[in-house]
Amino acid sequence: MPKVLVSNNSELLRHFSALPFKRLDLQLLVANNADDARALWKRDEPTLAVLDVEMGGFDVARAIKGQNPATRVILVAGARLSGDQMRQVSECGCDELLIMPMTADELHDVISIQLGEPRPGTETFAVTVDIGGKRIEATVSNLSVDGARLVLAHQVTEGQVLDLSVTPEGEPTHAIRGTTVWAQPRDGKTVVGVAFEKLDERARAVLAKLTQWHVVKEGERLRVVLRGDFTEATKFDELLPGMVGRVVFDTAQVTYMNSLGVRAWCEFLRQARIQGYEFHACSVPFILQASMVRDVIGRGTVTSFFAPFHCIGCDHQEERLLQSAAILASGLEPPVFKCPSCGGALEFDDLPERYFAFLEDEAD
Repeated sequence: MPKVLVSNNSELLRHFSALPFKRLDLQLLVANNADDARALWKRDEPTLAVLDVEMGGFDVARAIKGQNPATRVILVAGARLSGDQMRQVSECGCDELLIMPMTADELHDVISIQLGEPRPGTETFAVTVDIGGKRIEATVSNLSVDGARLVLAHQVTEGQVLDLSVTPEGEPTHAIRGTTVWAQPRDGKTVVGVAFEKLDERARAVLAKLTQWHVVKEGERLRVVLRGDFTEATKFDELLPGMVGRVVFDTAQVTYMNSLGVRAWCEFLRQARIQGYEFHACSVPFILQASMVRDVIGRGTVTSFFAPFHCIGCDHQEERLLQSAAILASGLEPPVFKCPSCGGALEFDDLPERYFAFLEDEAD
């Protein structure tokens, strides 16, 4: 049961009681003020802290990161951020920044990622990992016909061979062998990218089905988890009939979009009889296309998206989940984080005016 330190903020506590958080099975440590937060952190050593900047969040984050950089810290701020506050975001060493008001989904996505837990829509299949015949605890954060991104409770190095067993819900297991192409230690675990070796036709067909889309009914709305590549081979015809009411598109697992794939997606949005829709956790390839072609998001809005970050000091690269409201609140100025590898500046690795172009209508 992960321990999470959280400021006594009514909106935050209300979200933590929402249905998506029940699956995370969190133990909340509620702090009434900055001194209380420091005391709780020192006593219980939580894995994650969610801190309100109006309750001393900057100072508490700075103290936590100064004593244990591995503790993940999410800062929560009001609707507008001054230049001084943006500098403090960088200086305090926080891992993410959120702006209130926010939805429970936005908070849940960020917390799931920081804890290394799968997000909704990734649980339709089970994956086990063996290294040298030994079963390893593993979590899948991305899966495609070419490979997978895994979080392993085991030290793994580049070039190491992994044996994966993929079991779709209600179907037989498929054995797949892959090679680690990159590995990054994080919080006692290892995040790895695995490239699959040649797949047989049966396994490829199963992965293609798993990695296209998944529709989840969530109360009065649908969550559509989109996966894989959008190309000339991608057809959304089978998805159209079910697109009614309110829809959330989760595009975190969209890995590539070419011009024909973009055209097919835009045509799908034009034909879909959706009452209203929004996009959550958009992948970098999706955002790059949305910033060039406005029809990629159609009449919808993007609530959160991944963005590339880079540390010049040690060449560390990673993607961070950003909240659209946070970028708008900062005047389209991206935050600067501390590099988890060397402690240097982890800076946005693109041109803000280009990458954030999809937000221009909302910024006006």
